[in-house]
Amino acid sequence: MPIKRQFRGDNRGGKDSSSSSSRERHGFGRGGILAVLIAVVISEHQKWTKRMEKQLKEKLKHLEDRHKAERNAVVRLQHQLRHKVLDATSSFGGNGNDDDDGDEKTRSKTSQNSPQQFGPAIARAQSCFSRRAGTPRQGGSLVASARCRLHFDVEFVPKRSLEGLEEYSHAWVIYVFHANTNACGTKNGGAVKALVSVPRLNGEKRGCLSTRTPHRPRPVGLSLGRIISVDWERGEVTLGGIDLVDGTPVLDIKPYVPWCDSVPEATAPKWVTRAIEGEEGGEPLAIGEVKLASPEEETREKVKRAYEERFEIDSKKGGKKRRPLYENPDDFLAFVMDTLRLDVRSTRERTAKVEERKFDTYRVTLCDVEVAYVIGKEGDGVVTIVDARGFRSTGDYEER
Repeated sequence: MPIKRQFRGDNRGGKDSSSSSSRERHGFGRGGILAVLIAVVISEHQKWTKRMEKQLKEKLKHLEDRHKAERNAVVRLQHQLRHKVLDATSSFGGNGNDDDDGDEKTRSKTSQNSPQQFGPAIARAQSCFSRRAGTPRQGGSLVASARCRLHFDVEFVPKRSLEGLEEYSHAWVIYVFHANTNACGTKNGGAVKALVSVPRLNGEKRGCLSTRTPHRPRPVGLSLGRIISVDWERGEVTLGGIDLVDGTPVLDIKPYVPWCDSVPEATAPKWVTRAIEGEEGGEPLAIGEVKLASPEEETREKVKRAYEERFEIDSKKGGKKRRPLYENPDDFLAFVMDTLRLDVRSTRERTAKVEERKFDTYRVTLCDVEVAYVIGKEGDGVVTIVDARGFRSTGDYEER
């Protein structure tokens, strides 16, 4: 009997064990379903998040593209307005005192924002720097091989006004920053802000009047150039090492007189002084090396051919022809390489990490030749010229 009871007890224990296992199975089943549901919800949420992220990125890109297009359109219209004002009011097309009865308010506002506020230009610059992008931030010896030819209005400036200028080695040129694109949105065409970002300080700000920025209350520039030749019969002066943009209206030219124009004891902030090679910190805009893409001979010929073709095209056009600033294509190539030895990119592009750069290939237009180049990874300081072609205006004025 005791054995039987023990057996029955074992049976009861088995039933209890079976019930417990059943409950565990049911509990596991409910937990498993809940886990699956949670996994599905998480998966769907991740999919939704990715879709939203993609949509937001597409929307952001669309807004950036629209902003870029609007900015380019504004700059393009400002370029067109500037050229129309120059053509209509400069001494080359009139005396700037037209008596038409156009809208007084519009005419007054236009005159405030145009180079004509300083009086008629006496000359126009034919420069190797076709656009603002690529023009050095200072003249002089930064790009010594740069060339500029001033074409004087011989009806306004008598030819013999230039007689004797060839006796000097250098001359000051006073001109208007005609390529500024902020003139229409500022009072009297002046500076947008009191403070400007200084390239040599990697974007650190200084007051606009303590710098050489083009964006000034009165956009007037002063540059020193080396006199290469004076042709007063043609009304032309060719200068070297000067930083004018092509088409710049020139207000005056004055000979450089060493004994009164040079001040040996003059001082300036350290960031303005030219860095000595090997000095700590060095020149922030210096490029370590400029080279041609392989095969080098092919790239060299491409650059030279693009330069020759531009002036062949000009020679076939009617009207007054512009003579080349460089008679020898090899001299033009040397000038291109000199220009790229200083980093002409914006501060943002220059200081950005490689993966944050806006462009992979940069372009600069020199003597109406668009030169494409790439710049090496951070720290290697190498610029490689990869292509060149005759420049054609497409209406896209974005600076690279």
